[in-house]
Amino acid sequence: MAGKYDAIVIGAGHNGLVTACYLARARWRVLVLERRYVVGGACVTEEVFPGFKVSTAAYVNSLFRKEIVRDLRLNEYCFEVLERNPSSFTPFPDRRSLLLGPDAEMTRKEIAKFSRRDADNYPRYETMLERVADVIEPTLTESPPDLFRPGLRGLWRLFGLQRRLRRLGSGAGEAIEILTGPARPILDRWFESEELKATLATDAIIGAMASPSMPGTAYVLFHHVMGETNGKRGVWGYVRGGMGGLTPAPSASRSAARRRCRASSSRREGRPVSFWPAARSYGLLSWRATPTPTSPSCVCSSRNSCRPTFSKRCGVSTTRAPP
Repeated sequence: MAGKYDAIVIGAGHNGLVTACYLARARWRVLVLERRYVVGGACVTEEVFPGFKVSTAAYVNSLFRKEIVRDLRLNEYCFEVLERNPSSFTPFPDRRSLLLGPDAEMTRKEIAKFSRRDADNYPRYETMLERVADVIEPTLTESPPDLFRPGLRGLWRLFGLQRRLRRLGSGAGEAIEILTGPARPILDRWFESEELKATLATDAIIGAMASPSMPGTAYVLFHHVMGETNGKRGVWGYVRGGMGGLTPAPSASRSAARRRCRASSSRREGRPVSFWPAARSYGLLSWRATPTPTSPSCVCSSRNSCRPTFSKRCGVSTTRAPP
């Protein structure tokens, strides 16, 4: 690992890769370190059964910011999100089922099978969440001001946040409850059907290791109405090729040409590692397999020391470095 770097990113998950890309855009010399033989962190697609590849951790996308996609020109590197439609299917023991999706009329008819009152309330419930999202979502890409020394820029940001909060009017109380409280009271207040509440509560507890009655789960529920897919707010989607299709995109960005990465490999000695194929295809990053009996590794750098080839079956690069 010879050389000096302006920044070292430990962990080549999608957040680490995006961070490295932005630093590289600023002409920083960046080193990315990854323990596994594949980059992506939770955003990986792996062959768990012969011939079958699945997203082994994260499985849907919406909150990957459109600003990142634009800045790093990820659509030019085969990043594509397919809208999830329908968004959920809930079967019940009595052989009934509930289907929810972006089609408002279909969703209304499905909910009406369990409660006409809930079918009427559901659009208003979504409007309430979207109203709060209008205030909260912009803060996701804003740097928090220094409260002790905010300066003119920090004061302006605080003023903007206050102005957005004022637009909520009487809904400010709802916003505070959503950001801090449990999901169950909110769902109980809006709906009467246990089938609908159980379906919606899934979004409040998924990945949270909590019950809908625990404070904080309302925000997890709310979290699922932020973000967008193909310009449609609150719509979640599947990354084409699995979540691993998201990972090569940041690493393929032309702005990452100066970045280096080292990833360990648990594969058999001498076997090449599929590593940032899109970047190699543009000659931006090259790598060589450097196996040893104890810890094989893959080293990639901006030196174009090897040329990739692509497998038609899986679309990933499986090239060896020259001796």
